[in-house]
Amino acid sequence: MLEVTQLHVSYGGVVRALQGVSLQVPDEKVVAVLGSNGAGKSTLLRTVSATLRLHRGAVVGGGITYHGQSLAGLDAARTVRLGIVQVPEGRRIFGRLTVEENLRAGGLGAADKSARAASKDRVFDLFPLLAERRRQRAALLSGGEQQMLAIGRALMAAPKLIILDEPSLGLAPKIVGQIGRILQAINADGTAVLLVEQNAVMALGIADTAYVLDVGRVSLSGSAKELAASDDVRQLYLGHAATSASGAPAEPAREPSRTRSTLSRWQG
Repeated sequence: MLEVTQLHVSYGGVVRALQGVSLQVPDEKVVAVLGSNGAGKSTLLRTVSATLRLHRGAVVGGGITYHGQSLAGLDAARTVRLGIVQVPEGRRIFGRLTVEENLRAGGLGAADKSARAASKDRVFDLFPLLAERRRQRAALLSGGEQQMLAIGRALMAAPKLIILDEPSLGLAPKIVGQIGRILQAINADGTAVLLVEQNAVMALGIADTAYVLDVGRVSLSGSAKELAASDDVRQLYLGHAATSASGAPAEPAREPSRTRSTLSRWQG
């Protein structure tokens, strides 16, 4: 579905944020991208979703194709119409609007009224609490509920690929686990997922394949099970005592200075 090939991205023509990054997102799969702050994770998602220029970034090498079509030169609206929708870091819901109005905003690009209605039914099936609070202002929701709303708003565009930037950020472990299960349900309905996360326990627990970014480069990649079993990943991201994908590390994960591994690169 999505193929990133030798991608180089810089900001202001000076700061090189990505250096030769390559990855693949197959149809109907979950792909996780792990890495510490500054590794280039958000830059990768900005490039895929065509919002990079809004942050004064530019692709200086390589490229991205979606179902064989180059995404070069497309704007964010065109990318959404192709079926790629992003849930941004920090949720970015419209606090003064109600839950239902936020969802309506997400479905503005839908083909017709019946398509928007079908999408809203899907969202309310996934998030019954949003249905109960459809007339409540979004600013009054809890952090976890706002994250659900942000995901639901993205689903209103009926994406074929949904990309998420740190959906677990600032949430309690119980809510993180719930978000993980929701992403699995979305994927089970046929939507591919590209997930950027620092919470490796949740990400590797739901992903099929995963990549580790380190200072703008892919330092490690493979199946999620391979990475979860890797000593380097367990020590750097999961903690020695981590044994399950419950939503939070068993002990604080340590930030890597440089990821090392002998695992082979996943070839898709």
